[in-house]
Amino acid sequence: MPMPNVAPKVRIRGVILTIGITAITIVGTMAGAGLKSDIETKEKQKMITEPTGEDDLIAALEARRRGLVQARATWERKAEALRERITNNAKRNIDSRSGSDNASSGK
Repeated sequence: MPMPNVAPKVRIRGVILTIGITAITIVGTMAGAGLKSDIETKEKQKMITEPTGEDDLIAALEARRRGLVQARATWERKAEALRERITNNAKRNIDSRSGSDNASSGK
């Protein structure tokens, strides 16, 4: 069947639209499949990491508590070291001021 006489401009526009629609469909399909596989992977990972029974849940919570207690102890040590540095710096500043006052008044 011979092609009807269609202006070349219209034929080019039709080809461009067809290619564009095909590309959009392919990209959308690939993106949707990727999202679905990501969601399935996350669900599988969640099933693996979630405790299944009460004993597992209690053990997981106790482990989390131990970690938090250790973190708290670390922060308390850091805070105590900071307080000591502040106190030492304050004493040093007081000593340096009183030492310079005595030296200037002694002249």
